[in-house]
Amino acid sequence: MIDTETDFGDISTKIERDAQGRIVAIRTQDTTPYLEANKRAMSEAPSWRPYSNAEGMREVADIPLIVVEQWMREGVNLFDPSPEMRKAVARKLNSNEYQYLRTYPGMVGG
Repeated sequence: MIDTETDFGDISTKIERDAQGRIVAIRTQDTTPYLEANKRAMSEAPSWRPYSNAEGMREVADIPLIVVEQWMREGVNLFDPSPEMRKAVARKLNSNEYQYLRTYPGMVGG
């Protein structure tokens, strides 16, 4: 019988057998602290502020790792710099479903 649980940072992994006897990994993460911090950042964000570094970049979202993993399974790779993938990430972040990952108002460009 397999029933193992491990923690990596704030992500927990439980390995067990499903009803068909397959080995499955169930990964969970409490995203509450991330979402609360994102809501605070969004509510405290000015309506306009200059870019935060010399490269002309600012933080617009803080994405928990469990969500990054989910997006990777869906084919959206946050680490792929290609224009197509940047657009896919922007679509996710601009959607109502993922609005609480945002830390800055406005639309994310891709």
